[in-house]
Amino acid sequence: MSEGLTATQQVKKRKQYKKWVNWAVGLGTVCLFIMTAVWMFIQEPVVLFVGLGLYWLGCLGMVAGYWYSPVSVRDELEQQMEREASQTTIMFVIAVTTVGLPAEVVLTTTGIYTAPAAVRGAIWGYMLLILIFLSARWIGKQQYK
Repeated sequence: MSEGLTATQQVKKRKQYKKWVNWAVGLGTVCLFIMTAVWMFIQEPVVLFVGLGLYWLGCLGMVAGYWYSPVSVRDELEQQMEREASQTTIMFVIAVTTVGLPAEVVLTTTGIYTAPAAVRGAIWGYMLLILIFLSARWIGKQQYK
């Protein structure tokens, strides 16, 4: 991947492609928000489709940046920060689900309290996220046996 590049060139390429990736996804996201705001006034579905298309183009630009970069776009520090953020996030999701899911089931079943649909959906969505995480982890573990 980066065999022919000096350390300085690798850093320059990393910065160049990181800028490309960030601009692509950032511009796509901003376009989606702007088109959604425009849609609130115009009420034409085509405006939302254009915003969504521009967002997807930004996502494709991000994927292209990662794909065509001759060096890893993220350095070791960024990878470590992402790992720590992921661990914190999954611990939050697990904590909310561990407390919220049984509470929601018991309170709804007994008729004491019925959680709003959005709260119920978020809790069950977190449960699905945990199941996906555990499945992905199990599959990853199987590859290294």
